Amino acid sequence: MRVLLAMSGGVDSCVSAHLLKEAGHEVVGITLVFHPDVETARCNLKICCSRQDTRDAEEVCGKLGIPHHTLDLSKEFDRTIVQPFIDSYRLGKTPNPCGRCNRFLKIGRLAELLKEYGCEKLATGHYCRVVEGELYRGKDAAKDQSYFLSMVRSEHIQRMLFPLGEMAKPEVRNIANRLNLVVADKRESQELCFTGGKSPNAFVSGKISEKPGFIKHVSGHIFKLHHGMSAFTIGQRKGLGIAWHEPLYVLELDARSRTVIVGERHFLEKRTVLVRNFNRLSKLSGEISACIRYNQEPKPVETVSTVNDTTLLVRFRNPVAAVAPGQILAAYAEDRVIGGGIIAEAM
Repeated sequence: MRVLLAMSGGVDSCVSAHLLKEAGHEVVGITLVFHPDVETARCNLKICCSRQDTRDAEEVCGKLGIPHHTLDLSKEFDRTIVQPFIDSYRLGKTPNPCGRCNRFLKIGRLAELLKEYGCEKLATGHYCRVVEGELYRGKDAAKDQSYFLSMVRSEHIQRMLFPLGEMAKPEVRNIANRLNLVVADKRESQELCFTGGKSPNAFVSGKISEKPGFIKHVSGHIFKLHHGMSAFTIGQRKGLGIAWHEPLYVLELDARSRTVIVGERHFLEKRTVLVRNFNRLSKLSGEISACIRYNQEPKPVETVSTVNDTTLLVRFRNPVAAVAPGQILAAYAEDRVIGGGIIAEAM
């Protein structure tokens, strides 16, 4: 088949290019440019999508003998990903821009362009699998990235290939070293690509109008004034600057009153989560589990109640801690991905 491969310039997508070609596919590499002004030295910051990454993708494609294209989506990225991210922080939520980016740009946009590039399938370097048109977790549980793909439309998943789905990261590194690829020892991107290495809070704080409010204990006791809610996230313990007879954690961010509500750890534990904009990829059947953040082992679910077509109430068998509105809840039946939605509230 002729396959369009999304290439970030990292080791995973570059090794995917080799594996697809080795399997007999005609491969076309494409790098999406989201913020062309970002420049980093190779392996310096743990971010992707810099100009150096584009050059790395070009070099690997040249070495492997496959065509390489770039597509500038910087304006679309700012409108679709960065601005909603900032707006969510303004509302006291903790957004997940990577899941949104996969749905609308990295996969969504490219899936719509397959015909333009004369391709039948779209491939990425994600550690996931497609089995009979459905999304499954990657075999390497430590690297599984299905959480970030749970919001991708079903019709797009059905047209995808994941060359690394059956592999572990060390195998991928070994292949890159054996082929002497320039990216063989490149560090993984672990931070948001558009913040320039800053924490999300630090990035947002300079882009929204901050207003003071109070830090208040769940019992009603007021501790002190804060200077802006963007400095706080659900589950945060450090940096609160308050003294109490027990460790305190951020429990809730009330954007309307600009109040940061804190309390002891047991207040963080919730069993029921309201999920909106649920993207259904498979039927709700079998023993269901779910995770509320990336790199978390899915937790057993007791019941799932359907409020409407895209809204669910998910009740966990045991309490889960630090449920953050704005994050993704991904649901599973063993390794099969049922879908994912945006956490609206925890109860």
